[in-house]
Amino acid sequence: MFPSKRRADRDLGDHDRVPQPVLAVLHHLDPPDLGLAEAPLRAADLHLDERSPTAGEPLPRLDEVDGILSLGGGQSAVDLAAEPALAAEAALLRDAVAAQVPVLGVCLGGQLLAAALGAEVRRASRRTVAWRALRPTGAADGDPVAAAFGPAVRALHWNEDVFALPPGAAEVLTRDGEGVEAFRAGPCAWGLQFHPEAGAAVLDGWYAGYAQWLAEAGVTEAAARAADAEHLPAQAHLAARLFGAFAAVVRERAQARVRG
Repeated sequence: MFPSKRRADRDLGDHDRVPQPVLAVLHHLDPPDLGLAEAPLRAADLHLDERSPTAGEPLPRLDEVDGILSLGGGQSAVDLAAEPALAAEAALLRDAVAAQVPVLGVCLGGQLLAAALGAEVRRASRRTVAWRALRPTGAADGDPVAAAFGPAVRALHWNEDVFALPPGAAEVLTRDGEGVEAFRAGPCAWGLQFHPEAGAAVLDGWYAGYAQWLAEAGVTEAAARAADAEHLPAQAHLAARLFGAFAAVVRERAQARVRG
């Protein structure tokens, strides 16, 4: 059984009952792991409704949640007709954007969000396992989530697909190379190509489970781990800022609906 928003109420007194914001977390890896996202999301006092739709667990209804976090996975959003679970999730993300329910898509989640909004998702010319330098665009100014990155950031990529900018969306981060790095659609939906949630433990699992990606990306494990050692210390701070900023958007939208 999956908790609903109504079951997440917290009694703050005889005359006031405030719903605890519910964030649906959609996993696509086995085992599922929130990684560095978990601490800032729990610190924001969100109720985390974690589900694995590609493992057969049901998607939440939009009236059950105050936000959606869709994480990465080994599946592909290139051909959603061949992936019924991902197609259903993309439809949910599209409906969430239309309803102004906050969405954050990370890697596969970002690709699903892009596809849901009409953008092309395609295979990259080769796999990527690298820390890439990102730059904010003018659209990042004042953006409640993109502003968390600051003037420059190194971001971790384990990717085989890239996506185009959805119609009407704004690119908020850019870099050299194929595809879009990060975009905002509407007032409160963001799609990312990179992995801000991945810490050392998550990466150890990827090295064990996706070792063939390294050769296909043209990098050795020793070189990849050396880059991790250089850049991972800053990753926790980036995750705290990013997921904390998204949690604040979720809380603000939840409070607005309660007042509404």
